[in-house]
Amino acid sequence: MKLLNKVTIWFVGIVFLTTPVTMLISRHNIKKKLDQAEVERMREVNDRVARQLAAGEKPDRYTHGRPIAITTLQGPLPENKVQIVKDNYVSEDLGQKECRITVNSFYQIGDKAYEISSFNYVIKSEEIFRGMLNTVVWKILLILLGVSLTARLLSKVVFRPFHSTMKALYKFDLKQKHPLELPNTSTTEFRELNTFLRKMTDKAMEDYAAVKEFSENASHELQTPLAVIRSKLDLLSETNIDSTQAALIGDMQNAIEKLSHINRSLLLLTKLENQEFKTNESIKFCRVTKDVIAMYEDWLTLKEITLTHSLDKNIPLIIHPTLAEILISNLMSNAIRHNQEKGLIRVELTKKDFCVSNTGLPPQIPTQELFKRFKKSNQCNESIGLGLAIVKQICEVNGFAITYQYSKGWHSVRIVFDPPKKELNVTAVPELEAAEV
Repeated sequence: MKLLNKVTIWFVGIVFLTTPVTMLISRHNIKKKLDQAEVERMREVNDRVARQLAAGEKPDRYTHGRPIAITTLQGPLPENKVQIVKDNYVSEDLGQKECRITVNSFYQIGDKAYEISSFNYVIKSEEIFRGMLNTVVWKILLILLGVSLTARLLSKVVFRPFHSTMKALYKFDLKQKHPLELPNTSTTEFRELNTFLRKMTDKAMEDYAAVKEFSENASHELQTPLAVIRSKLDLLSETNIDSTQAALIGDMQNAIEKLSHINRSLLLLTKLENQEFKTNESIKFCRVTKDVIAMYEDWLTLKEITLTHSLDKNIPLIIHPTLAEILISNLMSNAIRHNQEKGLIRVELTKKDFCVSNTGLPPQIPTQELFKRFKKSNQCNESIGLGLAIVKQICEVNGFAITYQYSKGWHSVRIVFDPPKKELNVTAVPELEAAEV
């Protein structure tokens, strides 16, 4: 839900909560003020009649047609010279509730005591409530309409710098080496946000440049001494050596080969994390799968593993060919290496997913942890624990979903194809040797 919609809902909710309370308070205050005004008016009327009596005038002319009664009292006046009586009753003529206020005033004029009474019918609380309810309903409807219209205007005017910032972030690319350009704004919060984003993206560009420089130099700096050591060992193996020395040289060559694999794999992971593989060209995934399977026929024969496959044809995928080959190759080598003698492998390819299943021992750690770097099931000495990490990184780069399950003696790695909707830019991608780990 958008921020503006959330603010609108909160505002409307507050209006709905406070309106009934304010309406009750207003009804009470209005009723109180109306009654007080009517009482004051009738007290003035009674005082005027008393002044006419004191002046010896007959008040008939003034009281004629008015709800005023003049009564002569026998005995002393009461202590309370003004008495207010409120009556609520059902009128027999109209058949509805009536509210009447009577003001009784007591005066001593000469040697006579008088009671002058005035009364009038006032507005009932229910009538005030009904009138206010109609007003409140129209008020809420107008508030909703006004908020709906002004919210759209607010979104276009006030939040325009925010939307411009979001568009700039979507277009920002570390590899273009251009600083993030954000619009100027007079809103303090948006200005602080833009300042933070500029600092963050500038730091990200610096870190990316440092990582890229390392990935470019590491291959040369590490591969050169490894090649020298390998060549020296080859020369040493051609000299007169005994069996013990030959075994030591073989162990060193295996260690160097393993170190070379680790180097290539880590460099590949770095390039994948830096998103250096982008393409908008599609390849036939079925053809690449068949080619990779053919590469492993000798190894399958050596371990007496039976492979069956079901591959749908004409399945185009937007993925770099080298990454596709690395993806399938790592899954195949993993299925062979962790299989058992005379085991089974199933390869299935459909328009929705790609699955490689193999028989083998149960994993000693949760299957999802095997996607982490240097995590190995059953601690196989032949594996360095980077194969599935590379597979997962390739899937993340290309927008695929990957799962690993073990059930009834079968290990199954399934890749669900979910190509990104946005169009990818074509960039130059260096040719890489398949990192088979």
